[in-house]
Amino acid sequence: MMTKTTSLSARLHESALPHFGQTINWVLIAICFILGSLSFDISSGVRQSPVTVLSWMPEAWLSAPLSFHIMRTLLWCGALLWLLGWATPWSCWLATLSFTGLWSLHMENTTNGAHIFNVSNQLLIVQSLWMTIKNREIKLAIKNGKFWSTELYPNWVFWLGIGFIGLFHSYAGLAKIMHSGIEWPNGTSLQLWAYWDGRPGSWTRELMIQNRSFAIIMQWATLIFETAGILALFNRNIRLVVGLALLSFYIGVVFTFDYGFHINLALTALYHLPFDRWLPLYFSKKTKVETNSA
Repeated sequence: MMTKTTSLSARLHESALPHFGQTINWVLIAICFILGSLSFDISSGVRQSPVTVLSWMPEAWLSAPLSFHIMRTLLWCGALLWLLGWATPWSCWLATLSFTGLWSLHMENTTNGAHIFNVSNQLLIVQSLWMTIKNREIKLAIKNGKFWSTELYPNWVFWLGIGFIGLFHSYAGLAKIMHSGIEWPNGTSLQLWAYWDGRPGSWTRELMIQNRSFAIIMQWATLIFETAGILALFNRNIRLVVGLALLSFYIGVVFTFDYGFHINLALTALYHLPFDRWLPLYFSKKTKVETNSA
């Protein structure tokens, strides 16, 4: 009889067609180009504490415009090579590490950072691991013209991705409880935040400011479903419920604030809605239609 450990190991290494994994690759490469296109200001003042993996670097290097130029160039090169399928998996890691480096430099030189690229960074690591571990099989399938019809995307890659996203959101929820206590969803704090930092003219901003009961509901929903984020790893139905709630949160943020959470919204949708099933079905039907037409 197969033990639970053996069964889990077998499920982890089961593979699916690569449509979802390759779509994530393309999305992440696009995000690399977005980050590489941004300009960053360098704040002056005394650095208070380590905040990134580059905090060990000398002060002069962290704030040097040349450091930004080098990281940006490496990011563009890595992303372009990966997009063209050249020098993989080395190009994948070049894009991933330079992505980490460029965003770290920005975070080291700002007084008000936003976690808008953290999920992308984590998923770049996951996808680079996939491209590295399955490198031989992927290249062979491409050479034989069978990439899209070969099961190359292991379950562990998807689950690792959804796990990272879950931890990201659960940590956000727990951080609110640890720093503000269970009184965090009092409505007033969200009203003040929307008034202070919300986008003028936004109807969602006005709704939050004018209706404290609505603000309380929004805060409680955010706290509950952010904290429950990691549960999406264990069950597809829970993943859908948590995903829809998180998407509602992100849509509300995008409508209300100029924080740039559009990327988090897109990645949350891709992993929580059943795109891992929809994409292979869509492309297989499309292929059949094209074959029958020919």
